[in-house]
Amino acid sequence: MTSPAGEAAMPEQQGRPRDDRATPDFSVVVPAFNCAAYLADALDSILAQEGVSVEVLVVDDGSTDNTAERARTYDARVRLLSTARPRSGPGAARNVGMRHARAPVVAFLDGDDVWLPGKLALQKRVLDENPDVALVCTRGAHWFPESESDAAWQQEATPESPASGEIPFRPAGWIYHLLLLRPAWVWTSTVVMRRELIDRMGEFDETLRLGQDYEYWLRASRETRILRIDRILALYRQHADNSTHTPRARNFELEILQRALARWGRAGPDGATVTATQLRERLAGLSFRFGYKHFWSGDPRIALGAFGYAFRNQPLAWRTWAYIGVSVMRSLWPPGRR
Repeated sequence: MTSPAGEAAMPEQQGRPRDDRATPDFSVVVPAFNCAAYLADALDSILAQEGVSVEVLVVDDGSTDNTAERARTYDARVRLLSTARPRSGPGAARNVGMRHARAPVVAFLDGDDVWLPGKLALQKRVLDENPDVALVCTRGAHWFPESESDAAWQQEATPESPASGEIPFRPAGWIYHLLLLRPAWVWTSTVVMRRELIDRMGEFDETLRLGQDYEYWLRASRETRILRIDRILALYRQHADNSTHTPRARNFELEILQRALARWGRAGPDGATVTATQLRERLAGLSFRFGYKHFWSGDPRIALGAFGYAFRNQPLAWRTWAYIGVSVMRSLWPPGRR
């Protein structure tokens, strides 16, 4: 069955929630695809947040494992939705969740990541104290669950009471120019944003299979000051199925950056800017890394084109010269033809 907004709702959760339920502080949107092994950790970390009320919108993107069944085991705070078509991507799944969100603030957590205690209460305090700010995020950390090396972040991430004390921010303000150089300043699984900002901006770009969150935060940075709490309050689970591990034919991050530059240029709304040299280094680096991944595990012809673009932005980089040469040889004489 399909709702008027175009997304399919699970039979027991069809349509928008009734208006007679208390409005939660946060609507948490959880895109999920084949993450049954991890989903309980994500949902438990949301429901364990103290001092705030939540509704959780799990959006199944056509999973072929028992992701949906795992979500159904939770109480009424967790609602199960689905995308209109399987494998529509995380941007489409987040859009479905945002359309059904009832709270004045929307938060995001991928189905294989987790939050640490105190995250939402601290972010609520920041929003309450800064009514002109519409997006608050935090630091995160890569998480290797099977590793014993996680003790460092555990000690650093232990939250102080969200009700008192000074909150450190880094960065803070109009950070568009910083995002041009470093997308990681805003990590999606740490973001909370006011509903009014979503209404102004619109939805995630579903044509982008990767990087649709980066493109969204660039747009957001043109609309609001952003405060990033300088404390680790979310964990990015590392596993073999992470989508960024697979070489793609398109360099999505480079395309998104080029689009932003064409639309807004190098300067943010407050006039803060990056230098042309910094941008050339960033463009060259993005293209070189894309080429490097394809050279070793993808298409050498794609690699050659990427190295050529990197060369045009940084013609004196000796590694780029070297990889252009070996990419030409590999394109002309693939290993199987020798």
